[in-house]
Amino acid sequence: MSEMNVKLATVIIGGCAVIGAGAVYAGVIAPESHINVAKSTIRSTTAPPSTPTIAVAVPAITGKAPLFAGQDPNTNPAA
Repeated sequence: MSEMNVKLATVIIGGCAVIGAGAVYAGVIAPESHINVAKSTIRSTTAPPSTPTIAVAVPAITGKAPLFAGQDPNTNPAA
């Protein structure tokens, strides 16, 4: 390895070490005061409806349906 490649590798390894040390500091040593900041209470100002908006679910398509495109719905693929 040339001297330039050794210096480049040293700089890259040193930079990774600095980033790793910063991550350890932020995750372990730093105070944990920012972890539970987003606590909130959701309050509803309107009452829910007394009856559901959809009384009964009804399928839009009835009868036999093809299993794949081009198949006749009246055929039995298991036969």
